[in-house]
Amino acid sequence: KKKKEETLKRLANKMADNVVRFKKVIKLEPMSAYERMIIHTEIAKRNDVITESIGVEPRRRVVIKLKR
Repeated sequence: KKKKEETLKRLANKMADNVVRFKKVIKLEPMSAYERMIIHTEIAKRNDVITESIGVEPRRRVVIKLKR
């Protein structure tokens, strides 16, 4: 479980860096509520991007965008 969290945190930051670099919105793959929470929590530590969840279970996914 810990390893999964670390992997998700790395993914979150890598994708957030891409959002900043390319100034494009990135939609992640659909994931569980628990996995989305880890992504949201990790991105919340940054002040350059924001996240939101879109869609309906089980296809709900995180979207990462530039903070205006």
